[in-house]
Amino acid sequence: MNSFPTPPINTAMKSLITLLAVAFISTVCPAAEALNTVCPITGKPANPAITSNYSKTVNVCCDRCVGQFKANPKSYLSSILVASVSQCPLSKKKVDGSKKVTYERVVAFADAASKATFDAAPDKHIKEVRQ
Repeated sequence: MNSFPTPPINTAMKSLITLLAVAFISTVCPAAEALNTVCPITGKPANPAITSNYSKTVNVCCDRCVGQFKANPKSYLSSILVASVSQCPLSKKKVDGSKKVTYERVVAFADAASKATFDAAPDKHIKEVRQ
């Protein structure tokens, strides 16, 4: 006879659901960029406790451009920063209002003043973020 108690089915089911959820999220959601180690404002070491969430959404023309962007969003950052409302930043064709992409990044800073400077003009400073 087994000397270990059998866990209740409820606990086993919770474990299985958690495992499946983690597997699903890791395959469906792309990995976030690593947190930067250098402050984009001062050039000093960044404090991981002082962060800001950057997000920029633009329209694109088609599913192909959505896929290209999702495959490597950082490579299109310069294009989406200067995107016009009516032109796809990837293909330069007319946009389809129902097709959108979003560049998101958590940015760390050396101090609160640097965070405030970034937050006042994030599009101006986002390209300075390095690892």
